[in-house]
Amino acid sequence: MSAAVDSFYERVLADPELKVWFDGIELGKLKEHQRAFLAVGLGGPELYEGRSMRTAHRGQRITDKAYTAALDHLADALADLGVQEAITVHVIERIEKLRVAIVGV
Repeated sequence: MSAAVDSFYERVLADPELKVWFDGIELGKLKEHQRAFLAVGLGGPELYEGRSMRTAHRGQRITDKAYTAALDHLADALADLGVQEAITVHVIERIEKLRVAIVGV
């Protein structure tokens, strides 16, 4: 899980269109939340105890384009780690359902 999250954030922070959303963010804590979130996406136990997705992203003006780019980076990170395509698709489908709580709030 840690390798997937690290790879994801390496990609996101290298993306000039996405890195602006992470300026001033304490990355260690964010990665901790992301690991718990992905664990749920992969069928593990509900360990995430952070704010709701809507509350956490309120006022950030995240666009559909940026959200899609982040999902693409996650899919690529999982693929590079050898995660089976069916599992990657499942994770992306679950995270896609959160788009309405994150984009434009």
